[in-house]
Amino acid sequence: MKTPPILLKLLHKCAAKPSHNFKKTASRKGDGGFTLLEVLVIALIIGILSSIAAPSWLAFINRQRVRTVNDRVFQSLRFAQSEAKRTKRDITVTFNYIPNNPVADPPTVTIDTIPPGVDSSGQPLPLRKETFSSGGEIKPGTISLVPNPLNPPNAPSITFNYLGNPDKTSFYVTVAPADGGTKQCVIVETLLGGMRTAEGNDPANGGCK
Repeated sequence: MKTPPILLKLLHKCAAKPSHNFKKTASRKGDGGFTLLEVLVIALIIGILSSIAAPSWLAFINRQRVRTVNDRVFQSLRFAQSEAKRTKRDITVTFNYIPNNPVADPPTVTIDTIPPGVDSSGQPLPLRKETFSSGGEIKPGTISLVPNPLNPPNAPSITFNYLGNPDKTSFYVTVAPADGGTKQCVIVETLLGGMRTAEGNDPANGGCK
């Protein structure tokens, strides 16, 4: 069956007829994107916001680093105290403080027994060393760790006896950003080995020394 000639002409005209919205659509596509001026304004705004936010962000990162190291110091002292009670041995915690160079890379502590402990076969127990790097998150030269009181030329240390009592009635470890900032510290302050943490630079108000 053949298509009538009139119908063929009508279909041909409809197919060839341009869309009424063709020019509008083409115009909209041509107007897409940003001008150079708009890009420069956006870059300027981003730069201003970054310069404002960067110091606050760096201060936040430093506080987190200090808090992490301070928590590790507290855990190490608690561990040594509990091990002294458990094993009925004197246990010493020694910090690797270097006089005139408080920025250790990274801060570490050694926990050992006095006299040196031995296992069931008579072999000496290995020293326990803690590195306060938090899996590499604490970068070298970013944290200052100062234990007090200092007793040069030996590295400063504190010993817990078999009852968990310390040999010093006032021992504290101060942790701070290497470039200055708010301190945190761990304080051993009683004959029974009571410990607490503190924050701030004002000892009169419960801060660190």
